[in-house]
Amino acid sequence: MIVDTDMALDDARALALLLHAPEVRMRAIVTSDGACPPDVGATNVLRLLRFLNREEIPVGAGRPLNLPAPEWAERSVTLGWSDLPLSTNASVADAATVLRQTFARSPEAVAWFCFGPLSNLADLLREQPELKQRISRVWYYGTPPDAPQLGWNTQRDLAAARAVFASGLEVFAVQLTPKQSLPFDADIWKAIGEIDVPAAQLIVRLHADSRVQRLMAVRHFHAWDETPVLLFHEPWLGQWREWSPGSPVRVLDRFDPESARTVYLTELRLGGAPARELVTLREFPVTPELFQPDLAPLVDEILRRHGFEEWKVNVLTSELHRHLGLYSILGAKMGLRARELLGASLDELRVESQAGLRPPVSCFNDGLQTATGASLGRGTIRVPETDAPQAAAIFTFGEKRLRLRVRPEAVQPIQAAIRKAIQEHGDLTPAYFAEIRRISLDAWRDLDRTRIFEEERLP
Repeated sequence: MIVDTDMALDDARALALLLHAPEVRMRAIVTSDGACPPDVGATNVLRLLRFLNREEIPVGAGRPLNLPAPEWAERSVTLGWSDLPLSTNASVADAATVLRQTFARSPEAVAWFCFGPLSNLADLLREQPELKQRISRVWYYGTPPDAPQLGWNTQRDLAAARAVFASGLEVFAVQLTPKQSLPFDADIWKAIGEIDVPAAQLIVRLHADSRVQRLMAVRHFHAWDETPVLLFHEPWLGQWREWSPGSPVRVLDRFDPESARTVYLTELRLGGAPARELVTLREFPVTPELFQPDLAPLVDEILRRHGFEEWKVNVLTSELHRHLGLYSILGAKMGLRARELLGASLDELRVESQAGLRPPVSCFNDGLQTATGASLGRGTIRVPETDAPQAAAIFTFGEKRLRLRVRPEAVQPIQAAIRKAIQEHGDLTPAYFAEIRRISLDAWRDLDRTRIFEEERLP
């Protein structure tokens, strides 16, 4: 990936999200003349990289456009940056040099994320047109140059936008109105402040100034440049359409800002932990038609509410467990929540389950194993015998220990429904399992893993 940015506040947030993602190999960052002058933007990129301990990434400054600065330039240039240290040996080359060296070093194709004007990409294509074959896709926050209403990034360097959009590159263009987009307001800023990872800490620091706080209070900011990043992580958040028949240009036609907020926080909470890598599948199924008739109508809603990682965890848990059950689903949701709170990847937690070894509560253990990667085969999960089983577990990650327990009030209505199913259909009969499946599907859809557990940090 190469990122091209004019380093407004939303650019910095988008960069933090990308640099936090373990699947991203950032080859270079170049700056354009937009919210910041290119040299100032490049210096601020260096500050950001030092804070995130990613100083190995080369940084290049693009050419000035010699245009008036936008009205928001002062915020982009000054607020929050002076408090971030700058390495004494930090250096910035010109963007053309950095890009030439990057493509010479990296034989594979790259995705190009552009959060500002398209000046650098247009210059590259003019000077080295053969490199077009090395760019797999362009993610751009802006409009096509022939759109009825031009976005600011496109207006800033219209000639560059025309050159890029006429090049034949596959371009995914995003431009939202305030009503269509995710607000970056005080509520999401506070939620990010509760996440103990460097990318979240950076975002919080950059928005701590009182002037920025006042603007957040009136919902001035929106997650403009973060939107292509969120769609990169979770494509189901939006729908695309061809700009014209047969065109390689796609424009965002629909976006789900409510679900985007969940994805935004989840990407940060997962602590940079890799998503579950697939062993036998090329892609994890999300098409409703691939699932059983009673689950198919719920697929899109479950994905919107809980995200792709929980979707994968619960699908795999249910296949392992061989039927849909309340406790196995609770175990899966708890295991993923523990990873979020501790910032742990798969296979990094040690787990002590308090669910015992007798069904139905012991079904909880299957979800725990699938969600955390702690397994009996690896010897990383313990399940002591107990006369008082409960849906609870202790998770250990390095020096950190956490105990989670299902809140009784969260599952009491479901447990009452299970008791009723036993009374009406008998225990372990086909009719009973059919009713349990229906109850469990509702629980999968309705129970929010961020709200259903008591969370206790242990010494």
